Amino acid sequence: MVGALVLFAPITGYIAASYGRSFWRWYGLGLLLPFLSMFVAIFVAIRTQLAEEKANPKLPKP
Repeated sequence: MVGALVLFAPITGYIAASYGRSFWRWYGLGLLLPFLSMFVAIFVAIRTQLAEEKANPKLPKP
């Protein structure tokens, strides 16, 4: 269980920070709910990316 805290908390924080969210807030959430927070952070990142693509449909995809 400690391994999950050490692994998932910073990854969750990094995913959130790369999409403009608070690293430390998501890091704390990753410490409290390690597995759930990872999926929520990925969902938020995908939702943000889809919203940006919808707002700017003419941008080329990488």
